[in-house]
Amino acid sequence: MTELTNTSMKPAGKRVRLPGEKLLNTRLWNAVAVLFGAIMAFPIYWMFISTIESGNDLLSATPHFFPTGFSFASYKAVFQDPNFLEDLRNTAIITISSVLLGLVIGFLGAVGVARFRFKGRNFFIIAIMFIQMVPGIAIVLPLYFVANDLDLVDQLLGVILVYLISTVPYCVWVLRAFIVNIPVELDEAAMVDGCSKFGAFMRIILPLTLPGLITAGVYMWIQTWNEFILANTLLSSDDKQTAQVWLYNFSGNPLHAANYGSQMAGALLVSLPIIVLFVIFQKKVTAGLTAGAVKG
Repeated sequence: MTELTNTSMKPAGKRVRLPGEKLLNTRLWNAVAVLFGAIMAFPIYWMFISTIESGNDLLSATPHFFPTGFSFASYKAVFQDPNFLEDLRNTAIITISSVLLGLVIGFLGAVGVARFRFKGRNFFIIAIMFIQMVPGIAIVLPLYFVANDLDLVDQLLGVILVYLISTVPYCVWVLRAFIVNIPVELDEAAMVDGCSKFGAFMRIILPLTLPGLITAGVYMWIQTWNEFILANTLLSSDDKQTAQVWLYNFSGNPLHAANYGSQMAGALLVSLPIIVLFVIFQKKVTAGLTAGAVKG
């Protein structure tokens, strides 16, 4: 009687997996994930070992997956370049300024689009989406002419303002999805309890949008730090260039053309802030993406 009851309780047409089968599937998918992660991490590993290998190992016809010796001459060549640290500082100034200004402007714009009804609101949202589809190389010359007319060519401020053109629309688009899904009743309840509109904004909307701010900020940081075309076009002085432009000039210098170790060392040092930033905020970025993945 018990067997008949258990059989009748099982969903028709659905096979019940045994515990051993579930464990096997879990291990299989874990192995696939580890393999995929190893493939993705291999270029970084190869870049690192290339910076500490000797010149003979780098130029050897047989690749060495494990270094036979250690040499820090590649890093020494990078730090001996007079423009490396200064250009790295310029990149940090441009990136931090662009991200902070982009988050402030984009957040206020997202609040306005999500919370207020105004004429042309839907057109504005669609326009933001289309702006993201325009390739950056298509607007390099117009931006250069505008920056030249405003006397912002070869100025860090000019690059910061130009970067806001691409970062602010993305920030508005991402943060709008978060703010739309925050019930307006929460704002009203806060104002009933004595908060002003600004107080409700600071105590309700801002904390609940924090995952979206982190997600947008990390993406904007990566995009700004890695940008090359606009920086190479707008900045001409050696002491005002960014790290990406420095790396391009350093690799093209005849003194380092055949020194692959120093080129890899420069690439690794320039990429290191991005790697560290993503490792630190990886969980928060993932949480922000999933939290904003709702219909708004």
